[in-house]
Order: sequence, then C-alpha cells, then structure tokens
Amino acid sequence: MSSELFDSYETEYSALINSARQRLETTVPRLAGAERRQALQTTEQELTEAFELAEQLEVELLSLNGAQRARAGPRIRQYKEDVSRLQQDAKRVAQGMGNHEANRRALLGDRAGGMQSPETGALDGDQRTRLLSGNERLENGTRRLQDSHRIAIETEAVGAGILQDLRAQREQIVSTRNTLMEADSHIDRSQRTLRTMTRRLMANKMITTGIIVVGVALVLLVLYIKIVR
Repeated sequence: MSSELFDSYETEYSALINSARQRLETTVPRLAGAERRQALQTTEQELTEAFELAEQLEVELLSLNGAQRARAGPRIRQYKEDVSRLQQDAKRVAQGMGNHEANRRALLGDRAGGMQSPETGALDGDQRTRLLSGNERLENGTRRLQDSHRIAIETEAVGAGILQDLRAQREQIVSTRNTLMEADSHIDRSQRTLRTMTRRLMANKMITTGIIVVGVALVLLVLYIKIVR
C-alpha cells in the first residue's frame, strides 16, 4: 500500500514539474502584462506544491523496503534540486519583468492620470484564480495529511503487532529457559545418583572380594589342619 501511495505522489509530482517547466520555458516568454504575471504565479504555485510533494516523498521513502529506498533516494534528491532550479528561474523572470514595467512607467510618467490601466480589469480574475488555486492546494495538502495520518495509524498497528509478537517470543524464550533449567536440575540429580550407585557398587565389590578371600583362607586353613593331623 505504501508503494502505491509513493507511486501516486511521484506521478503527481511529475505532472506538476512538467507543467511548470513547460509554462516557464514556452508560455511565459510569449505573454506580457497581467497574463504574464498570472502565468508566473501559477508556475510558482505549481513549484511550491511540487516541492511539498518531494518532501512528502521523503516521508514515504521510510515505508519502502531497502532496495526500493536505495533506488528512490537519489531520485527524490534530484526532484528537490529540479524544483529549486525552476524556482530560481521563475524569480529571475519575475524580476526582469518588474524592472521592464518600472522603466516603462517612468518613461510614460503620469500622463494617464486617473485613467484605469487595461491590466486593472484583470485583477479580480487574478484574485479568483489565486483563490481557486489556493483552495486546490489546501485540498491537496489536506489529502496528503489524511494519507500521512492513515499511514501513521497503519504503522502504529504494525508496530503493535510486532510488539505483541516480540512479547510472545519473549514468553517462549522464558519458558524454554525454565525448561532447560529444570532439565539441568534433573541432570544434576541423575549425576549425583549415578555417583552414589558407583560408590555403593565399588563398596559391594570390595566386600564381596573380602568375603571370597576370607572363605578361601578358611578352606586352606581347614585343609592344612587335616593334613597335619
């Protein structure tokens, strides 16, 4: 499940970064005025969301296995570097645009007086677009938080299962140790019993040997007495 979520985030990141790169490289240079500013704002929002996705991918990286983590780690670092580079390009384009418009206003002066600029009529549209984009980013962020929360709950459940398994294994180890200690005690008693039996056997053997020797001596003595008489 974590691998599928990682792939989903990576696909979403690729779509955002490709859209921002294409807009910055091909669309923005052909625009001017409010349209150019709006395109830059949209690009910056996409890059911000792409960077957040890259950070989320770093979090999801911990849930992958060793081989997958080793392959995905360098790729995620490259993602963040790509976002940072495109953000710097967007800032340079925005700064160049600001300088151009400032020079234009300085040359034209205030001859326009109270006349409304053609760009002013697009402000409401820009604000609506920013609000919609911000709402979409908020929804995406909420979804990612919910996914992270779900993963945290799943991880907690897995951790609880692992702890339960470890507890059961510990009980088995303790039981095995007690069984071994009891077996060792039985072995000690058996060894003591064998040593006692061995000592008794040796004593009985010595007694039997002594009886035999005494019996033979008595027989010889009796034979000697009979012969002498």
